[in-house]
Amino acid sequence: MIIALDGPSGTGKSTVAKGVAKRLGFTFFDTGAMYRSVAWWILQSDVDPDDQEKVFACLSTFQYEIQMDPVQERRYLVGGVDVTEAIRTPEISSLASKIAIYPQVRHSLVKIQREFGSHTDAVFEGRDMGTVVFPEADVKIFLTANPEVRAMRRFRELVAKFPDLAETFSFEQILADIKERDHKDSTRSVSPLKKAPDAVLIDTSDLTAEQVIDQVVKIARKSKKKLSKPMRISYAIVYWLARLYLKVFYRLKIYGLEHFRPGSAIIAANHASFLDPPVVSISCPEEVHFLAKESLFHIPLLGRLIRHLNSHPIARDASDASTFRLVIALLQSGQKVILFPEGQRTFDGELLPIERGLPFLAMKARCRIQPVYLEGTFQAWPRTRPLPHFTGRIHCIFGSPIEWAEFDGLDKRAAEAKMIDRMGSSLCALQTWFRSGAAGSPP
Repeated sequence: MIIALDGPSGTGKSTVAKGVAKRLGFTFFDTGAMYRSVAWWILQSDVDPDDQEKVFACLSTFQYEIQMDPVQERRYLVGGVDVTEAIRTPEISSLASKIAIYPQVRHSLVKIQREFGSHTDAVFEGRDMGTVVFPEADVKIFLTANPEVRAMRRFRELVAKFPDLAETFSFEQILADIKERDHKDSTRSVSPLKKAPDAVLIDTSDLTAEQVIDQVVKIARKSKKKLSKPMRISYAIVYWLARLYLKVFYRLKIYGLEHFRPGSAIIAANHASFLDPPVVSISCPEEVHFLAKESLFHIPLLGRLIRHLNSHPIARDASDASTFRLVIALLQSGQKVILFPEGQRTFDGELLPIERGLPFLAMKARCRIQPVYLEGTFQAWPRTRPLPHFTGRIHCIFGSPIEWAEFDGLDKRAAEAKMIDRMGSSLCALQTWFRSGAAGSPP
Protein backbone atom coordinates (compact mmCIF):
# COMPACT_ATOMS: atom_id res chain seq x y z
CA MET A 1 0.00 0.00 0.00
CA ILE A 2 1.22 3.49 -0.89
CA ILE A 3 0.10 6.54 1.09
CA ALA A 4 0.96 9.76 -0.74
CA LEU A 5 1.03 12.78 1.54
CA ASP A 6 1.42 16.19 -0.10
CA GLY A 7 1.20 19.83 0.92
CA PRO A 8 3.21 23.04 1.22
CA SER A 9 6.02 23.63 3.71
CA GLY A 10 5.07 23.89 7.39
CA THR A 11 1.81 21.92 7.27
CA GLY A 12 3.31 19.12 9.38
CA LYS A 13 3.86 16.64 6.55
CA SER A 14 7.02 15.06 7.96
CA THR A 15 5.66 14.74 11.50
CA VAL A 16 2.36 13.30 10.27
CA ALA A 17 4.02 10.95 7.75
CA LYS A 18 6.37 9.57 10.41
CA GLY A 19 3.51 9.11 12.85
CA VAL A 20 1.29 7.37 10.30
CA ALA A 21 4.13 5.08 9.20
CA LYS A 22 4.90 4.14 12.79
CA ARG A 23 1.23 3.54 13.66
CA LEU A 24 0.66 1.33 10.59
CA GLY A 25 4.08 -0.30 10.60
CA PHE A 26 4.86 1.18 7.16
CA THR A 27 8.15 2.57 5.89
CA PHE A 28 8.48 6.36 5.92
CA PHE A 29 10.15 7.97 2.91
CA ASP A 30 10.94 11.68 3.19
CA THR A 31 11.31 12.81 -0.42
CA GLY A 32 12.10 16.34 0.75
CA ALA A 33 15.18 15.02 2.54
CA MET A 34 16.36 13.51 -0.73
CA TYR A 35 16.08 16.86 -2.58
CA ARG A 36 17.72 18.67 0.31
CA SER A 37 20.54 16.14 0.26
CA VAL A 38 21.09 16.83 -3.44
CA ALA A 39 21.15 20.56 -2.65
CA TRP A 40 23.74 19.96 0.08
CA TRP A 41 25.85 17.91 -2.35
CA ILE A 42 25.69 20.66 -4.97
CA LEU A 43 27.00 23.20 -2.45
CA GLN A 44 29.76 20.84 -1.32
CA SER A 45 30.73 20.20 -4.93
CA ASP A 46 30.94 23.96 -5.60
CA VAL A 47 28.51 23.66 -8.50
CA ASP A 48 26.56 26.67 -9.75
CA PRO A 49 22.91 25.82 -8.90
CA ASP A 50 21.74 27.98 -11.82
CA ASP A 51 23.53 25.72 -14.31
CA GLN A 52 21.08 22.87 -14.90
CA GLU A 53 23.53 20.74 -16.89
CA LYS A 54 26.20 20.91 -14.19
CA VAL A 55 23.64 20.19 -11.49
CA PHE A 56 22.47 17.10 -13.39
CA ALA A 57 26.07 16.00 -13.98
CA CYS A 58 26.66 16.34 -10.24
CA LEU A 59 24.07 13.59 -9.67
CA SER A 60 26.47 11.02 -11.16
CA THR A 61 28.54 11.26 -7.97
CA PHE A 62 25.57 11.61 -5.60
CA GLN A 63 25.54 8.66 -3.17
CA TYR A 64 22.45 8.67 -0.96
CA GLU A 65 21.77 6.37 1.99
CA ILE A 66 19.14 6.12 4.72
CA GLN A 67 20.17 4.44 7.96
CA MET A 68 18.50 3.86 11.30
CA ASP A 69 20.28 4.99 14.46
CA PRO A 70 20.13 3.06 17.79
CA VAL A 71 16.81 4.71 18.73
CA GLN A 72 15.29 3.92 15.31
CA GLU A 73 15.48 7.49 14.00
CA ARG A 74 16.39 7.96 10.35
CA ARG A 75 19.78 9.39 9.45
CA TYR A 76 20.50 10.68 5.94
CA LEU A 77 23.97 10.19 4.51
CA VAL A 78 25.54 11.62 1.36
CA GLY A 79 28.85 10.09 0.35
CA GLY A 80 29.07 8.57 3.83
CA VAL A 81 28.58 11.95 5.58
CA ASP A 82 25.63 12.31 7.97
CA VAL A 83 23.69 15.36 6.71
CA THR A 84 20.50 14.87 8.76
CA GLU A 85 20.80 18.21 10.56
CA ALA A 86 22.74 20.07 7.87
CA ILE A 87 19.94 19.72 5.28
CA ARG A 88 17.33 21.43 7.50
CA THR A 89 18.71 24.97 7.21
CA PRO A 90 16.79 27.72 5.36
CA GLU A 91 19.59 27.97 2.78
CA ILE A 92 19.34 24.28 1.90
CA SER A 93 15.52 24.39 1.82
CA SER A 94 15.57 27.31 -0.60
CA LEU A 95 18.12 25.61 -2.86
CA ALA A 96 16.21 22.32 -2.77
CA SER A 97 13.07 24.11 -3.97
CA LYS A 98 15.08 25.70 -6.76
CA ILE A 99 16.65 22.51 -8.16
CA ALA A 100 13.37 20.61 -7.75
CA ILE A 101 12.04 22.35 -10.86
CA TYR A 102 14.84 20.91 -13.04
CA PRO A 103 13.26 18.13 -15.15
CA GLN A 104 16.39 15.93 -15.23
CA VAL A 105 16.81 16.11 -11.46
CA ARG A 106 13.18 15.23 -10.80
CA HIS A 107 13.24 12.41 -13.34
CA SER A 108 16.28 10.82 -11.69
CA LEU A 109 14.93 11.04 -8.15
CA VAL A 110 11.38 10.01 -9.05
CA LYS A 111 12.79 6.76 -10.48
CA ILE A 112 14.35 5.98 -7.09
CA GLN A 113 11.10 6.76 -5.29
CA ARG A 114 8.96 4.60 -7.58
CA GLU A 115 11.36 1.68 -7.40
CA PHE A 116 11.24 1.82 -3.62
CA GLY A 117 7.47 2.15 -3.50
CA SER A 118 6.85 -0.77 -5.87
CA HIS A 119 8.02 -3.31 -3.29
CA THR A 120 6.95 -2.04 0.11
CA ASP A 121 4.14 -0.48 2.10
CA ALA A 122 5.24 3.11 2.61
CA VAL A 123 4.20 6.65 3.40
CA PHE A 124 5.70 9.06 0.87
CA GLU A 125 5.79 12.71 1.84
CA GLY A 126 6.44 15.54 -0.59
CA ARG A 127 4.76 18.01 -2.93
CA ASP A 128 3.81 15.92 -5.96
CA MET A 129 3.48 12.40 -4.56
CA GLY A 130 -0.20 12.02 -5.40
CA THR A 131 -0.12 13.87 -8.72
CA VAL A 132 3.15 12.79 -10.39
CA VAL A 133 5.18 10.19 -8.50
CA PHE A 134 2.33 7.91 -7.39
CA PRO A 135 -0.83 8.93 -9.29
CA GLU A 136 -2.27 5.46 -8.53
CA ALA A 137 -1.51 5.62 -4.78
CA ASP A 138 -4.00 3.76 -2.60
CA VAL A 139 -4.42 6.76 -0.28
CA LYS A 140 -3.80 10.42 -1.15
CA ILE A 141 -3.74 13.14 1.49
CA PHE A 142 -3.18 16.86 0.94
CA LEU A 143 -2.33 18.89 4.05
CA THR A 144 -2.79 22.64 4.21
CA ALA A 145 -2.60 25.42 6.84
CA ASN A 146 -2.57 29.21 6.76
CA PRO A 147 0.87 30.78 6.14
CA GLU A 148 1.15 32.45 9.57
CA VAL A 149 0.65 29.15 11.40
CA ARG A 150 3.18 27.43 9.17
CA ALA A 151 5.73 30.22 9.63
CA MET A 152 5.41 30.04 13.42
CA ARG A 153 5.86 26.26 13.35
CA ARG A 154 8.99 26.63 11.24
CA PHE A 155 10.32 29.41 13.49
CA ARG A 156 9.90 27.30 16.63
CA GLU A 157 11.44 24.28 14.92
CA LEU A 158 14.56 26.23 13.92
CA VAL A 159 14.97 27.77 17.38
CA ALA A 160 14.67 24.33 18.99
CA LYS A 161 17.18 22.74 16.61
CA PHE A 162 19.67 25.60 16.53
CA PRO A 163 19.38 27.48 19.86
CA ASP A 164 22.80 29.08 19.38
CA LEU A 165 21.50 30.78 16.23
CA ALA A 166 18.08 31.73 17.62
CA GLU A 167 18.75 35.47 17.39
CA THR A 168 19.41 35.20 13.67
CA PHE A 169 15.96 33.79 12.90
CA SER A 170 13.16 36.19 12.01
CA PHE A 171 9.50 35.20 11.98
CA GLU A 172 8.76 37.86 9.36
CA GLN A 173 11.53 36.58 7.08
CA ILE A 174 10.40 32.97 7.48
CA LEU A 175 6.82 34.01 6.62
CA ALA A 176 8.06 35.83 3.53
CA ASP A 177 10.17 32.81 2.52
CA ILE A 178 7.18 30.48 2.92
CA LYS A 179 4.96 32.66 0.75
CA GLU A 180 7.68 32.91 -1.89
CA ARG A 181 8.23 29.15 -1.83
CA ASP A 182 4.49 28.50 -2.11
CA HIS A 183 4.41 30.67 -5.20
CA LYS A 184 7.41 28.92 -6.76
CA ASP A 185 6.12 25.43 -5.96
CA SER A 186 2.60 26.06 -7.21
CA THR A 187 3.54 27.89 -10.41
CA ARG A 188 6.54 25.87 -11.60
CA SER A 189 6.05 24.17 -14.96
CA VAL A 190 7.41 20.81 -13.78
CA SER A 191 5.36 18.92 -11.17
CA PRO A 192 3.70 21.96 -9.55
CA LEU A 193 2.34 21.72 -6.02
CA LYS A 194 -1.38 21.00 -6.25
CA LYS A 195 -4.01 18.78 -4.71
CA ALA A 196 -4.83 15.60 -6.65
CA PRO A 197 -8.55 15.45 -7.52
CA ASP A 198 -9.01 12.30 -5.42
CA ALA A 199 -6.89 13.43 -2.45
CA VAL A 200 -8.44 14.07 0.97
CA LEU A 201 -7.88 17.67 2.08
CA ILE A 202 -6.98 18.21 5.74
CA ASP A 203 -6.45 21.70 7.17
CA THR A 204 -3.93 21.37 10.02
CA SER A 205 -4.10 25.01 11.20
CA ASP A 206 -6.11 24.21 14.33
CA LEU A 207 -5.21 20.53 14.73
CA THR A 208 -2.46 18.82 16.70
CA ALA A 209 -0.14 16.39 14.94
CA GLU A 210 -1.82 13.46 16.73
CA GLN A 211 -5.25 14.55 15.56
CA VAL A 212 -4.07 14.66 11.94
CA ILE A 213 -2.33 11.28 12.31
CA ASP A 214 -5.54 9.78 13.68
CA GLN A 215 -7.48 11.02 10.64
CA VAL A 216 -4.95 9.67 8.13
CA VAL A 217 -4.66 6.29 9.88
CA LYS A 218 -8.45 5.94 9.88
CA ILE A 219 -8.58 6.68 6.14
CA ALA A 220 -5.72 4.24 5.44
CA ARG A 221 -7.26 1.39 7.42
CA LYS A 222 -10.57 1.85 5.67
CA SER A 223 -8.79 1.71 2.30
CA LYS A 224 -6.77 -1.31 3.39
CA LYS A 225 -9.95 -3.28 4.10
CA LYS A 226 -11.15 -2.58 0.55
CA LEU A 227 -7.86 -3.96 -0.83
CA SER A 228 -8.14 -7.26 1.05
CA LYS A 229 -9.26 -10.18 -1.11
CA PRO A 230 -12.36 -12.05 0.12
CA MET A 231 -11.87 -15.70 1.05
CA ARG A 232 -13.28 -18.46 -1.13
CA ILE A 233 -16.38 -20.03 0.45
CA SER A 234 -14.76 -23.46 0.93
CA TYR A 235 -11.67 -21.86 2.50
CA ALA A 236 -13.76 -19.59 4.72
CA ILE A 237 -15.86 -22.48 6.07
CA VAL A 238 -12.80 -24.51 7.10
CA TYR A 239 -11.03 -21.35 8.28
CA TRP A 240 -13.78 -20.35 10.73
CA LEU A 241 -14.42 -23.90 11.95
CA ALA A 242 -10.69 -24.40 12.59
CA ARG A 243 -10.44 -21.02 14.31
CA LEU A 244 -13.40 -21.87 16.54
CA TYR A 245 -11.82 -25.23 17.44
CA LEU A 246 -8.45 -23.65 18.29
CA LYS A 247 -10.10 -20.85 20.26
CA VAL A 248 -12.21 -23.27 22.34
CA PHE A 249 -9.73 -26.08 22.98
CA TYR A 250 -6.39 -24.23 22.80
CA ARG A 251 -7.50 -20.71 23.77
CA LEU A 252 -5.69 -19.32 20.72
CA LYS A 253 -4.76 -15.66 21.06
CA ILE A 254 -3.43 -13.59 18.15
CA TYR A 255 -1.21 -10.50 18.48
CA GLY A 256 0.22 -7.96 16.03
CA LEU A 257 -2.28 -8.10 13.17
CA GLU A 258 -1.55 -4.41 12.64
CA HIS A 259 1.67 -5.63 11.01
CA PHE A 260 -0.21 -7.74 8.45
CA ARG A 261 -0.15 -6.17 4.95
CA PRO A 262 -1.89 -6.83 1.62
CA GLY A 263 0.14 -8.39 -1.18
CA SER A 264 2.62 -11.22 -1.56
CA ALA A 265 4.78 -12.19 1.40
CA ILE A 266 6.61 -15.05 3.05
CA ILE A 267 4.96 -15.75 6.40
CA ALA A 268 8.06 -17.00 8.26
CA ALA A 269 7.39 -18.75 11.58
CA ASN A 270 9.34 -20.78 14.10
CA HIS A 271 8.59 -24.51 13.86
CA ALA A 272 7.71 -26.46 16.99
CA SER A 273 4.80 -28.73 16.07
CA PHE A 274 2.57 -30.23 13.38
CA LEU A 275 -0.02 -27.73 14.62
CA ASP A 276 2.05 -24.78 13.38
CA PRO A 277 0.75 -24.62 9.74
CA PRO A 278 -2.98 -24.61 10.60
CA VAL A 279 -2.43 -22.24 13.55
CA VAL A 280 -0.63 -19.68 11.38
CA SER A 281 -3.12 -20.14 8.53
CA ILE A 282 -6.21 -19.38 10.60
CA SER A 283 -4.43 -16.54 12.41
CA CYS A 284 -3.96 -14.67 9.09
CA PRO A 285 -6.92 -12.46 8.08
CA GLU A 286 -6.74 -13.56 4.43
CA GLU A 287 -6.04 -16.71 2.41
CA VAL A 288 -2.49 -18.05 2.60
CA HIS A 289 -0.65 -21.08 1.23
CA PHE A 290 1.83 -23.46 2.83
CA LEU A 291 3.85 -26.58 2.09
CA ALA A 292 3.44 -29.79 4.05
CA LYS A 293 4.99 -33.25 4.03
CA GLU A 294 2.96 -35.66 1.97
CA SER A 295 2.63 -37.95 5.01
CA LEU A 296 0.58 -35.32 6.88
CA PHE A 297 -2.21 -35.68 4.36
CA HIS A 298 -2.74 -39.25 5.55
CA ILE A 299 -3.47 -38.18 9.15
CA PRO A 300 -7.25 -38.26 9.80
CA LEU A 301 -8.87 -34.82 10.17
CA LEU A 302 -5.51 -32.96 9.95
CA GLY A 303 -5.05 -34.04 6.34
CA ARG A 304 -8.49 -32.79 5.31
CA LEU A 305 -8.04 -29.61 7.29
CA ILE A 306 -4.74 -28.56 5.72
CA ARG A 307 -5.88 -29.52 2.22
CA HIS A 308 -8.76 -27.03 2.49
CA LEU A 309 -6.36 -24.39 3.86
CA ASN A 310 -4.32 -24.21 0.62
CA SER A 311 -1.68 -26.75 1.65
CA HIS A 312 0.61 -28.11 -1.07
CA PRO A 313 2.01 -31.63 -0.49
CA ILE A 314 5.77 -32.09 -0.81
CA ALA A 315 7.02 -35.62 -1.45
CA ARG A 316 9.98 -36.90 0.54
CA ASP A 317 12.04 -37.23 -2.65
CA ALA A 318 11.09 -33.76 -3.99
CA SER A 319 14.09 -31.63 -4.96
CA ASP A 320 14.80 -28.24 -3.45
CA ALA A 321 14.60 -26.79 -6.96
CA SER A 322 11.04 -27.99 -7.54
CA THR A 323 9.97 -26.74 -4.11
CA PHE A 324 11.58 -23.33 -4.72
CA ARG A 325 9.89 -23.06 -8.12
CA LEU A 326 6.49 -23.74 -6.54
CA VAL A 327 6.99 -21.16 -3.77
CA ILE A 328 8.34 -18.49 -6.15
CA ALA A 329 5.41 -19.03 -8.53
CA LEU A 330 2.93 -18.55 -5.68
CA LEU A 331 4.69 -15.42 -4.42
CA GLN A 332 5.01 -13.87 -7.86
CA SER A 333 1.28 -14.39 -8.40
CA GLY A 334 0.62 -12.19 -5.35
CA GLN A 335 -0.01 -14.95 -2.78
CA LYS A 336 1.25 -15.32 0.78
CA VAL A 337 3.16 -18.50 1.61
CA ILE A 338 3.86 -19.87 5.08
CA LEU A 339 7.40 -21.19 5.48
CA PHE A 340 9.38 -22.44 8.45
CA PRO A 341 12.90 -21.10 7.88
CA GLU A 342 14.44 -23.16 10.70
CA GLY A 343 14.03 -26.16 8.40
CA GLN A 344 12.83 -28.62 11.04
CA ARG A 345 10.74 -28.89 14.18
CA THR A 346 12.46 -28.06 17.42
CA PHE A 347 13.21 -30.81 19.94
CA ASP A 348 12.75 -28.62 23.03
CA GLY A 349 10.37 -25.83 22.01
CA GLU A 350 13.14 -23.23 21.65
CA LEU A 351 14.27 -21.35 18.54
CA LEU A 352 16.63 -22.87 15.98
CA PRO A 353 19.06 -21.17 13.52
CA ILE A 354 17.59 -19.79 10.27
CA GLU A 355 18.54 -21.68 7.10
CA ARG A 356 19.63 -20.17 3.77
CA GLY A 357 16.48 -20.87 1.74
CA LEU A 358 14.53 -17.91 3.16
CA PRO A 359 16.73 -15.07 1.77
CA PHE A 360 16.99 -16.84 -1.59
CA LEU A 361 13.21 -16.98 -1.97
CA ALA A 362 12.60 -13.44 -0.70
CA MET A 363 15.13 -11.90 -3.10
CA LYS A 364 14.07 -14.09 -6.02
CA ALA A 365 10.37 -13.25 -5.59
CA ARG A 366 11.14 -9.67 -4.46
CA CYS A 367 8.67 -9.89 -1.61
CA ARG A 368 8.53 -9.00 2.08
CA ILE A 369 9.00 -11.39 4.97
CA GLN A 370 6.38 -11.43 7.73
CA PRO A 371 7.95 -12.86 10.93
CA VAL A 372 5.61 -14.88 13.15
CA TYR A 373 6.41 -16.34 16.56
CA LEU A 374 4.38 -19.26 17.93
CA GLU A 375 4.20 -20.07 21.62
CA GLY A 376 2.42 -23.12 23.00
CA THR A 377 2.20 -25.36 19.94
CA PHE A 378 5.16 -27.43 21.18
CA GLN A 379 3.43 -28.06 24.50
CA ALA A 380 0.20 -28.92 22.67
CA TRP A 381 1.85 -31.39 20.29
CA PRO A 382 5.56 -32.12 20.91
CA ARG A 383 7.63 -34.35 18.62
CA THR A 384 7.51 -37.18 21.13
CA ARG A 385 3.71 -37.61 20.84
CA PRO A 386 1.92 -39.31 17.92
CA LEU A 387 -1.17 -37.18 18.58
CA PRO A 388 -1.70 -33.76 20.20
CA HIS A 389 -2.99 -33.08 23.70
CA PHE A 390 -6.72 -32.47 23.74
CA THR A 391 -6.38 -28.98 25.23
CA GLY A 392 -3.68 -26.34 25.72
CA ARG A 393 -2.88 -22.68 25.28
CA ILE A 394 -1.46 -21.31 21.99
CA HIS A 395 -0.32 -17.80 21.04
CA CYS A 396 0.47 -16.47 17.55
CA ILE A 397 2.43 -13.19 17.33
CA PHE A 398 2.96 -11.23 14.08
CA GLY A 399 6.05 -9.00 14.04
CA SER A 400 7.09 -6.02 11.92
CA PRO A 401 7.62 -6.96 8.25
CA ILE A 402 11.10 -7.25 6.79
CA GLU A 403 11.24 -5.63 3.33
CA TRP A 404 13.44 -7.20 0.68
CA ALA A 405 14.27 -3.67 -0.58
CA GLU A 406 16.38 -3.18 2.57
CA PHE A 407 18.87 -5.67 1.15
CA ASP A 408 18.63 -4.73 -2.52
CA GLY A 409 22.00 -3.58 -3.86
CA LEU A 410 24.06 -5.73 -1.47
CA ASP A 411 26.06 -8.57 -2.95
CA LYS A 412 24.45 -12.00 -2.67
CA ARG A 413 26.37 -13.26 0.36
CA ALA A 414 26.03 -10.00 2.31
CA ALA A 415 22.28 -9.83 1.62
CA GLU A 416 21.83 -13.46 2.64
CA ALA A 417 23.76 -13.03 5.90
CA LYS A 418 21.98 -9.80 6.81
CA MET A 419 18.51 -11.21 6.07
CA ILE A 420 19.18 -14.35 8.12
CA ASP A 421 20.38 -12.17 10.99
CA ARG A 422 17.28 -9.93 10.73
CA MET A 423 14.92 -12.91 10.73
CA GLY A 424 16.62 -14.59 13.68
CA SER A 425 16.69 -11.32 15.64
CA SER A 426 13.01 -10.71 14.88
CA LEU A 427 11.92 -14.11 16.22
CA CYS A 428 14.06 -13.60 19.34
CA ALA A 429 12.55 -10.14 19.87
CA LEU A 430 9.00 -11.49 19.50
CA GLN A 431 9.73 -14.32 21.93
CA THR A 432 11.19 -11.85 24.47
CA TRP A 433 8.22 -9.48 23.99
CA PHE A 434 5.71 -12.23 24.68
CA ARG A 435 7.54 -13.79 27.62
CA SER A 436 8.04 -10.36 29.17
CA GLY A 437 4.32 -9.74 29.41
CA ALA A 438 3.15 -8.95 25.84
CA ALA A 439 2.65 -5.25 26.57
CA GLY A 440 1.85 -2.88 23.71
CA SER A 441 2.41 -3.76 20.06
CA PRO A 442 4.81 -6.60 19.10
CA PRO A 443 8.18 -5.38 17.73
